[in-house]
Amino acid sequence: MLTQAVKSLEKIVDVYHRYSTREGNFDLLNFNEFKTLLTEQKPDYLKQLFKETDLNNDKDLTFEEFTIVLAKITDDAHRIIHKDDHLVPG
Repeated sequence: MLTQAVKSLEKIVDVYHRYSTREGNFDLLNFNEFKTLLTEQKPDYLKQLFKETDLNNDKDLTFEEFTIVLAKITDDAHRIIHKDDHLVPG
């Protein structure tokens, strides 16, 4: 039986692959796929987030780099919830 944490992590992997499979390499998320994934965000925020998390500057996000995106988005959402949205880039 899977724990709730493992089930949640599986959903994150599923979301990554739902978008990474649209163009090119199955295990890489390019900027267009990334932008589609986060369409509700501000374009400048997306560009900055992608640039910050594309650690090797190859214009694709590995799953490891994508986990950094998740951490940054989670932190930004936490700041917004606590009314510290002036700390959120974009």
